[in-house]
Amino acid sequence: MGGCCVQPFWSADSTQIRYIDRPSSGQPSGIWGVNLSGGPPTLVTARLGVYSPDETLVAYPAGGQTYIERLDGKTWVIANGGRAVIFSPDSRSIAWQTSTSSVNFDTRQVLIWAAAVDGSGAHKLATLIGGNLAAWFPDGHRLLVTSRANNLSQVQALNVDDHSLTLLASAPRIQGLSLSPRGGWIAYSVTFTGDATLDGLWAARTAGGAPGRLADFGAFAWRTEGELLIIPLEPTASSNRLVEVAAEGGAERVLTDPAVTPFQIADGNWALSPDGMHLAFVSTADRNIWVIDLPE
Repeated sequence: MGGCCVQPFWSADSTQIRYIDRPSSGQPSGIWGVNLSGGPPTLVTARLGVYSPDETLVAYPAGGQTYIERLDGKTWVIANGGRAVIFSPDSRSIAWQTSTSSVNFDTRQVLIWAAAVDGSGAHKLATLIGGNLAAWFPDGHRLLVTSRANNLSQVQALNVDDHSLTLLASAPRIQGLSLSPRGGWIAYSVTFTGDATLDGLWAARTAGGAPGRLADFGAFAWRTEGELLIIPLEPTASSNRLVEVAAEGGAERVLTDPAVTPFQIADGNWALSPDGMHLAFVSTADRNIWVIDLPE
């Protein structure tokens, strides 16, 4: 039967595909999972929220407040006005943002905050113009943030310890920012600038150096450190396809052949496993979740 589920994602160990569902009227809504090795779906948790990297904590909104719950059932409130939080890689800290406006993204002031995971020691790290909090670096000492200055989007590394900002990249319109697994690279799209030499998919080292423009453009995710999986944007094609592109130099490896593995992803509903070896997606054909195993 089609239309089973949406928003697939993976367990941290890449062994289970998870999704939001209510299989039947007699079963609870929540996060369900199917093992990659097979077997029936099982309820992972009825608690919807943002999980910590070690999957022992979940943050969720309720009644205008942000709660964090531990697996043993202990729950506490984070005094951040109900804002969404992101967990640090070691699951011991959290970060969030507040802003002066939810309308004008280019001129609003955005305040970046951090605290211990229990909410203690909350402190402001930076005030940005037209910015956003994107991710924690794997080292747990920096945050990936964006801002705007001189009509340019900026990508910066915000040091949690001394609050310093390091510019990583800038362009007229940066979108789709993603940090590589070990934090050595960023990838991002530049769109609708009117300049064909600027529009496209770019990669830059976080240690410094000039960004490089990649030949392919489309949806992307880091497969390994320095290697991107890209689903090229080809609106008239009868099937999607997958390519692997090196951030350094742009060398390309074709991962799927539409003549052998035809597939169409519905509404951008796809997720790459953390180990980079499997792609889960919702198919336009039957609206169910399918998996493609990728070559090493």
